[in-house]
Amino acid sequence: MVLRVVIGLGLVMMLLGFGAAGLQYWEKRSTSAALDGAATGTTAPPVTQQSWLISQSGGVVPQADVQAYLVQDRFVESRTAFVTRSARLDELLLEGEKLPQEAYLQVLADIRAPMVAAKICNALLETIAVDCAINRARVVDGSVDPVAGEARFAIELVYRLKPVEQPLPDLATHVLMTKTISLDFEANVGGVPGPEALLASAADAAVAACEAVRKVKACRVLGLETTWYDNASGAARARIGWLAPLPEGMFPAPPLGMVGG
Repeated sequence: MVLRVVIGLGLVMMLLGFGAAGLQYWEKRSTSAALDGAATGTTAPPVTQQSWLISQSGGVVPQADVQAYLVQDRFVESRTAFVTRSARLDELLLEGEKLPQEAYLQVLADIRAPMVAAKICNALLETIAVDCAINRARVVDGSVDPVAGEARFAIELVYRLKPVEQPLPDLATHVLMTKTISLDFEANVGGVPGPEALLASAADAAVAACEAVRKVKACRVLGLETTWYDNASGAARARIGWLAPLPEGMFPAPPLGMVGG
C-alpha cells in the first residue's frame, strides 16, 4: 500500500513538473478553434458554394475527401500529415531538468511529445503549406527504450495549402481523381537526412506527381504519411487529388439534399 502511494505521488509530481511546460506549449499551438471550423490567418472567400464532388465511378465523394480537397481557407481534420519518428528523451528536457526514473519515462515522453512535433511543421511551410499546426502528438506505447534513451512518437499535423492562381472549374461537370504515391529513402544511398527532410521530400514528390498528371485541373495534396526508422532510412506516402472532365456518357446529377451546397 505504501509503495502504491509513493508511486502515485511521484506520478503527480511528474505531471505537475513536466506537464506545466507541456500545457504552455499547447496553449501556444492550440488548434481547437481551427478544427472547429474557425478560419486562421488571412482567408479568401469560398470559390464555390457546391459542397459535393463526383467520384470517378459516378458516385458521391466521401465528405472527408471533399473537405480535404475543397476547404482551403481553414484547417480540416481530414487533410493531415502523419509522421512517425524516434527522438532522444534528453532532448525533451528544459534547462536544468534531468531525466526521471525509468518508471516515469513514458509519462515524460507523452507530455513532451508536442516538442518533437514542433520542428516538423517547418517542412510543410517550406513546401506546400501556408499554415500548419499540431493536431495530435503522442508517444507510441511500449516504444520507450531506457537503455538507448529514446522513444518513438506518432504525430498528426493539419495544414492549409498555399493558394494557387488556377481557379476551380465547374464542379458539377468534373470528377475528383485521386492517386497515392509511395516513396522509400535510404540515407546511405543519397536519401534524406532526417524526418523533417523526409516529409519535405514527400511533399515535393506530391507536387511533382501533380505536375506529371496530364489535363490536371487544380491538383492538391490531400495527405501525407511518413515513417523515419532508427537506421536512418524512411518511407513515405502522399495522396493527391485533381479534377477531370466527366467521362463520356456520364451526366451530372447532384445528390439529394445537396443541391446548391
